[in-house]
Amino acid sequence: MPILKKSDLWTAVPGDNPNRTVEDANRFSRKEGYEVLSLINSLTTKEGGDLDLRVRQICEWMIYEKLPSNTQGRARVKDWIFMNYTALSKIYPF
Repeated sequence: MPILKKSDLWTAVPGDNPNRTVEDANRFSRKEGYEVLSLINSLTTKEGGDLDLRVRQICEWMIYEKLPSNTQGRARVKDWIFMNYTALSKIYPF
């Protein structure tokens, strides 16, 4: 299964603890690399299958560049990715 690694993203904001992902389950910050990494690597196809690396990279770009600031919580972010992937993947610049 192709997954992103921490080195593919950025690090935690000073003062944040990347080992406290359970406590962060209800909120989500696109500025916290470990939160983005955890969320992206938890994504699957509709059937529960693995996503390829390019799809995961597009999802990371979507979160960083396009996610509305009022979209809060991991579940809502996942829903937003699912609803917007087809359209936004067409304009992925990389």
